[in-house]
Order: sequence, then C-alpha cells, then structure tokens
Amino acid sequence: MDADRYARVRDLFLAADEIGKDRQYEFVASQCGDDHELIAEVMSLLDEHDMELARIEGDSAKQPTIPPAATETLGGNEPSTGPAANDDPTAADGLQSAAASASPFLPSARPDVAADSARPRGPSDPLASQKRKRPLRREGQPPAGQSTAKGVAGGTAQVTQHGSQRTHASPRYESDSPRPRKPPSTGIWQTRAKRHRRFNSGWLWLAAILPTAMIGWWTYSKVVESMRKSTANELAGVVDSVRISVDRFLDDQSRLARSWSRQPELRSAVTGLIEAKAQDDSAESLRQSPHAAAIRSQLVSVSQLDEIKYVVWDRTGTIIASWLEDGADVGGNIAPDGAANLNRALRGETVLFGPEILRAEGNGFEPETDQPVMAEIMPVYDDRDRVIAAILIRGFGVYQDYDNLFRQASDSGGLDVYAVSRSGVMLTNSPAASSLIRQPASDDTDIESEDSAVACQLRVTDPGFLLGDTAIANSLRRTQPLTYAAAGASSGRSGSRLTPYRNYAGVPVVGAWRWVDDWDMGIVVERSTSSAFATANIVRFGFVSLGLMLSLTALIAAAQIAKRTALAQAAVHPLSRYKLITELGSGGMGVVYRAKHNQLGRDTALKVLRGDRDNIEDRLRFDREAKLAASLSSPHTVTIYDYGRSDEDEAYCVMEFLKGITLYDVVARSGFQHYGRVLFVLRQICDSLGEAHQLGLVHRDVKPQNVMLSLDASVGDWAVVFDFGLAKPLQPDADAYQTAETIWAGTPMYMAPERYREPNKIDPRSDIYSVGCIAYFLLAGRPPFIECDPESLFALVLTEQPISIGVHRDAEVPVEIADLVARCMAKSVDQRFATVDQLAAHLDALIPHYPWTVDDARTWWRIHGEDL
Repeated sequence: MDADRYARVRDLFLAADEIGKDRQYEFVASQCGDDHELIAEVMSLLDEHDMELARIEGDSAKQPTIPPAATETLGGNEPSTGPAANDDPTAADGLQSAAASASPFLPSARPDVAADSARPRGPSDPLASQKRKRPLRREGQPPAGQSTAKGVAGGTAQVTQHGSQRTHASPRYESDSPRPRKPPSTGIWQTRAKRHRRFNSGWLWLAAILPTAMIGWWTYSKVVESMRKSTANELAGVVDSVRISVDRFLDDQSRLARSWSRQPELRSAVTGLIEAKAQDDSAESLRQSPHAAAIRSQLVSVSQLDEIKYVVWDRTGTIIASWLEDGADVGGNIAPDGAANLNRALRGETVLFGPEILRAEGNGFEPETDQPVMAEIMPVYDDRDRVIAAILIRGFGVYQDYDNLFRQASDSGGLDVYAVSRSGVMLTNSPAASSLIRQPASDDTDIESEDSAVACQLRVTDPGFLLGDTAIANSLRRTQPLTYAAAGASSGRSGSRLTPYRNYAGVPVVGAWRWVDDWDMGIVVERSTSSAFATANIVRFGFVSLGLMLSLTALIAAAQIAKRTALAQAAVHPLSRYKLITELGSGGMGVVYRAKHNQLGRDTALKVLRGDRDNIEDRLRFDREAKLAASLSSPHTVTIYDYGRSDEDEAYCVMEFLKGITLYDVVARSGFQHYGRVLFVLRQICDSLGEAHQLGLVHRDVKPQNVMLSLDASVGDWAVVFDFGLAKPLQPDADAYQTAETIWAGTPMYMAPERYREPNKIDPRSDIYSVGCIAYFLLAGRPPFIECDPESLFALVLTEQPISIGVHRDAEVPVEIADLVARCMAKSVDQRFATVDQLAAHLDALIPHYPWTVDDARTWWRIHGEDL
C-alpha cells in the first residue's frame, strides 16, 4: 500500500466509523466507485473494529503516563518525565508539545481515540485483519500490539520487567488533547505600574476591609455559637420527649395485653386446650376443640375488636390455636427466628415483637398485610401460676399509634424523627424518607404506598455517590456504612453531633439520638444544616457581600491612581517592542509566550522568569541557560535573539520560535521510523551536540521531547535541539555558574548509567548514551526502558539491556544499525563512541546505504503532518 492509498483508506475508515453500521457499506461504495478492492479493504477494517471492546480493554490495562509535548513549541526548556522532574527546578522547565494526529490507525489520529500499546491485537483492532494478511509491516506503520479505544484519555501498557521476565518494552506514548492555552498577559512589562497599583489598592483595601472583616468575623462567630447552643437544646429536648412518650406508650400497651392474657376465662380455655391435646394431638382435633372457640370469643370480648389476631403455643413450641378461620397453622411449629422470643415468654417475660414485616412461613401461615406489625408475646399461667403456654396478641393498632408518635414529632418542629433497630434499619415511616424513596404498592391494592419502601426496609446509610440513582442506592444500602447518628444509636449509645454529617438522603444534617434498652430500639432526631444555621448563613452572606463591594471600590480607586504611572512605565520597558500573542506554557522556572516583534514582524518565543522563582539560585539557573544557548551557533541548535533584565529586575529571554513537532510526536503519529530517516536526524543532532561539546558544554537532557523536527523545502527533515536548562560546562567558571546541585537532574529513562552513580560528574559521553536512546526510540517506537517505580527504573538502566529493536519492528534490523545503537547505549562509557564527532563520522558512512530523500520527507509530512 503506497502513501496515497494509505491516506485514502484512513479517511474512508474514519468517515464511515462515525455513521451507523447499516449505512457504512452504502457510504463506502458511494465514495469508492468501481474500486471494489478498496471497498473490501475498508469494510474489512470496519467489520473487525469493535470500539466498545477496545475501550474496555484500554480501561483494564495499566500504563505509566508520559506527558505529551506541544504541537508548536520553542527553544526553551521542556518538562522532564520521571522522578527528577520534581527534584530539580530546571528539569521541569519549558513547554509541552501536543501530539497531533494524522493516521487513522494511531491513538492520536482522533481526539477521542487513545492508545492501548504493548498488547496483542484483539478482534476490536481495525488493523487485526491487515496484520494477519501482511505479517511484515511497512516502515512507519504502528508497532505490533497497538490497539485503539474510543473515549479513553490515555493508553495502557505493560511495565518493563527484569531479566528473563521481560517480554516487551513499554508503550511509546500517551495520546492526549493539548492543554488549553491561557490568554497572554496584556502587559508583563508594566511591573512597576502594577506594583504601584498593588500598593495603592493594598492600603485602600486594608482601610476598607479590615475593620469590616473583624466586625463580621466576631458577629458571625457569636451568631454561630448561639445557634449551636439553641440547636443542641432543641434536639436534646425533642429526642428526650419522644423517648418518654414511646416508653410510656409501649408500657401501656404491654400492661393492656397482659391484662387480657390473665383473664380467668382465657386461662381456663388455654388450659383445657392443652389437656385436650394430651388426649388427641392431631391438628384437626385442635381446630374443632370448643376451647379454641372459647379463646377467640374471650379475646374479642376483652379487646372489643372483631379483627383481633392471636397465636397460642404450648411449651413444645407447637401452635395449638390461632386467629385464622381455617386454622391452617394449627399443629405447626414456631419459626426458628421466633424461638428466642417464645422462650423468653415461657420463662415469664412479656416480650415486644416488632416492628417487623411478617413473612410466609412453612407452617401454613400467610401474612395478611405487607405493612409492619407490632405484637405482645405473654406467658399464660394455670391455676397454680405455672407457665403452660405463650400467647401473641396483635391487631389492636399498636404499630399505627407507635408510628404516629414519631410522625407528630416530625411535623410539629420541622424535624426528621424516626426509630432504628440494632441493625440500623428504620422502624418508622419517616416523612422525609418516604418522599425520597417511593415504591409501588402490591398488585392487590389500588394505591401507591410510599411507606412500604421505608419502615422496616430502609437501612439508614449514607448513599454517597449512589444518591443519583434511587434504585441502585436502595439495592446497595445494605453494604454502605450507617450514618453517624444511626451508627451511634444502633450501638446502644446516646449522644448528639452539631458538626454536619450526611443522612440517609445524602443531605448535611445535625442530630441527636437515644438508645432505649427496654424496647431494643434507638430514637434519632435530625435537622438539616441549612435550616439549623439559617440565621448564621444570612449574617455571613451580608458581610461577604459588603466586603466584596468595598473591595471593588478600592480596586477601582487604585486603578485610577496608577493609570498614568502604568502608561509611562510601559513606554520605556525593554519588552515593549514585543506584542504578546498567546501563552505557550509555564515550566519549572519560566513562563513562555509567543510574541511578535512590533517593528520586524518576526515570531519569537519570549520567556520570563516566574515571580515565585525570583530568588538568587533560580536567577543564576535562568542566566546560565540563556548564556549557554547563546554561545552556540549551529543551525540545529535553537537561536537566542535577546536576553536581559528590566529596571524591576525581571529576567527575560527572547528565542527563536520553532515550528513543527518533537521526535516524541513523530513516533506518536506514525510509529517506528525508516532506517534512513533515523540516521539522517541523528546526524543533525550530532551537529548541535558536537558544537556544544567543543565549547565544553554537556546538554545532559537529550531526549525526543527536546528535539524539534520540521520540513525544510530544500533539505527535507530539519532537526533543532533545544532546552539547555540542564547544560553544564566541563570546567565550570566559578564566577558565572554558582548553582548548587546535590541530586541528579534530567529524564531518567534517557539518562546514562553513570549519571545515576555520580550525578555531579560531567562527561560528554553521557550525551552519546542519550542519543542512542533517541535512536532506539525512533527505530523501535518505544523507549528502551520505562518503569513506574523509580528504583526499578534505575535498576533497569544500570544492569539490564533493552529489548531487541527487531522485536518491536517484527523484522530483522541490519546488524550495523543495531551495533550503532548498542555502542551508543553501552553501560560503560569506554565502550561508547569517544566523541560526538566520531559518532557523526560513523553515521556519514551508513547514511548512503539507507537513503532518506527530500521526497520521502515530503510524503511523510503530507500524510502525518497535514495539520501543521
């Protein structure tokens, strides 16, 4: 496939991928005409392509991040990757270059497609079928193992392993959209006027704001303190009042039920039924016994309720009588989860059952309601005061009255009052919870019941991120932690909290709670933070608004005072000759702008020392970078136009504005490179470094991100080396280079081994090692080493050899080229080329055997650089 056909396939693939599956063939056929081979090739890619599967595959993998570089950058410092970027200010200085896209089969081809490198191709890869048809890939195509995933911000990769465990190097790059450019400052040279304006606005602001702030803070703190005390008293009073009401109510209901169970007629009927069971223990005999009818009659009589419900158990746990007309549960045994309460009743205790939603049991009982119920389980005594049975009585409105106590407390004070069990389940129908969680009633009712989704079903937990989806939140609440109040109450403690916490609806609240040990339940009272501290919020808003208005007044006044001074200062500033176009980026030390010379109309890169780095050490570093770069004249080294300081001691540097893309982006766009192109670019890098070494300077941060590549009409590829922020002289001048470095600086994956061992030792052959790493990167499409853990990366660089380039290219690499890279990257400095000039001579001998013409360069830039 030639370049034009490749571009044609790419454009058709991207266009067809944006439309529906059912219309893709029609669209491709309309665009290809009679070229059936082209139709088949594009449709093959589309059929093999599964974007969703690729996205899932990309999400599941792990890749160390390599930051992208800017599309257009300059001859300033570029941020370094790796641990040293944070240790040395100069290592992270400069701009990043955004990897633009031109190939449909690379992660950077589209802004919504990301890389998934160093992994076998799956059916989701649009090149999978092409890979099977053509085992050996053409130069410039993406390396094996690369797949695409739509909507993923970054690629994934394997981490380089040690020794025999290593099977593949890590990925080449990460696709990412460029960082948004900040608008340029309209007058960075007006520093003196700005300082004058800041001085005037400062004292005006202090005069207006300071008294207001002090009074506002004192008033607000007093209001908050008063509101906290008032809220604490209110919550404590309500929760104690509800506790007393609940205790009194349940105690009354318990005494009433006990009085019924002690009626002589009822006791006699139960005794007779037990004696009848001793004669005939069949279920039918128990149902037909007149004693069973006497029990029903007696309970209806004492309760005055025709729908009174009851169950009677003998001491063996067998049901001997119940309220069911057909007596379906008679003869059955008590459910296992109710055995504990039955045993307590048979020991003579009165047990409160519920609130609880009844469930169907295997003994024939079917619940008649889906609402919570409460009941009393009491012992039944014979004439000699021996417990002979236990009876459960319900259906006389205990739960409804109990629930109304909490509802009335909630309605009267605008509070949220509810009861919780020891497991943190809400026992009452909180109005706030009912409105939050709605659930349709059962099919046999005509209305919807909000309460059915709350009482005895809602676990009082903080829904967290699940709040937006009620269905998911309800189903997963059992795994979420309890709210602060529910956790305190269910653990058997009483207390309060005036620091806001989130309730079951995710709303910030304050609250108080009490545990009622007699009835095994907790009572919670909560109020929303917004209503609890509404008065304090009003006071705060008033003072903040007043402060903003006073600040605005002070700033306007200060601006008027400094206006004339600003105009006068700007006219004489040395940078007034430049018009700022846009801010290109901010590095470890400087902010870089794209600027245009007012008289010459030439684009330049204007770098200004950041205000927060304006100290002696950083000034010396800034001076060193400018002076070192200015001393170089190679056409393959960035050019320095101007450098100096303003009257206000602002350090600035005006540099050549470089257009093009970095070598990092070249690989990101088209994968590993042609042998001839790599040799051609390396030869130009050697020209730049050779001049620097002859002047006694070592770059120390040679990497793909610090080499800009562009298209020259007569030469073809044109490489320029920049970022001399870490450069060091072989014999430092004590008067000119007074910067202290006690740690190594640079980009770890491109640093020579000796740089790790002796950071302060300067050797030109360290740059030769880095050139070898660039050669490896361009030939293989991946860095030689990469690790997330710094110690592991250091160990790889110091002891391991990189994966063979041929593994990444799926092809044999010429021996002379592999030997060139291996010699540059030798662990021992003595095994490398002695000088850059010697390396350049070796490249001159190889270049004729691997030609890379101007036409070759133009073809690559037409396909992969059309957006520049």
